[in-house]
Amino acid sequence: MPMCRRHKLAAVLLALAAGMLAGASPALAHPPAPVNEVGRPVRGQIHAWMHQAKVPLVRGRVVIRRAFCPMRLVFAGCVFLAKPRVLYLRPVLREPRRILYHELGHTFDLLVLNQRERRRFKQIVGIRRRGWFRGELPPSEWFADGYASCAVRLRLRRTVRPTPYGYSPAPRQHARVCALIRNAAKPRGRPPQPPANPPPVIEVAPPPPEQTQPGQPGECTLFDELTTGCEPNAAPGQPGQPGPPQPEPPPLPLPFG
Repeated sequence: MPMCRRHKLAAVLLALAAGMLAGASPALAHPPAPVNEVGRPVRGQIHAWMHQAKVPLVRGRVVIRRAFCPMRLVFAGCVFLAKPRVLYLRPVLREPRRILYHELGHTFDLLVLNQRERRRFKQIVGIRRRGWFRGELPPSEWFADGYASCAVRLRLRRTVRPTPYGYSPAPRQHARVCALIRNAAKPRGRPPQPPANPPPVIEVAPPPPEQTQPGQPGECTLFDELTTGCEPNAAPGQPGQPGPPQPEPPPLPLPFG
C-alpha cells in the first residue's frame, strides 16, 4: 500500500508539472543563448545585446543567420512565418542592434501576442484602421519598432526622432507599449492567437528616410546613442557622452527547443 501511494503521488506531481508547462508563456525574462545555423552559440555583441534587452524575449532557441534575407535581398533583416525563431540579418548593417531587436519584435509578435493585445497596441499609438501587416504603415512594423525601442530603454523624457518606419512615440505612449509587452509575456492559460493573414516574410521595406536638420529637437533616436554617443534624453543641442564599454556577459547554456 505505501508503494501504491507513492506511485499515485508521483503521478499527481507529473500531471501538475504537465499542466504548468502547458500554461507557460512562450516568452521569458531571461534571454536564451542565440545560436547560428549549425547550432553553435553566438558570442560577441549579439550575445551581449540579448542579455541587455529590457523586455522579455521569446522562450526557446533563436537562430541568428548573418545572411541576406532569402528572396528579399533589400531587407536589412527578416523573419519567416514558417520559422519565426530564425532571424536573418544582413552581414553588414548600419544599425545592427536596432535590426536585431526589431526582428525579435516580429518573433515576439508571432509567438506571444494575441489579437486583443494587437488591438491594444494600435489604440496606444493612434492607429485607427483594421489589419496588422498591410497598408502604407503596417502596425506590425510599428510594433517591432516599439519592441526594439523598449529593449533599449523603458522610459523616455521626450519624443525622439522617428524610426525608418515613422515610429516616434511620446514618452507616455512608449511607457504604455513597454508595459503591454511585459504583460503579454506573463504566463496565461490560453495559447497566443496567431495574427490574421500574415505574409510569408514578416518584414516590409521602410520608406526612404527623411532629412532632419541639425539641431532640430528630437534629432536623436534611441539608437543614436549606441553608435555616436547622442543622448536622446538630453536637452536639445546637448549631446550626451558615450558610456563606458560593457563587459561581455557570461555564456548561457543552450535552451530547450
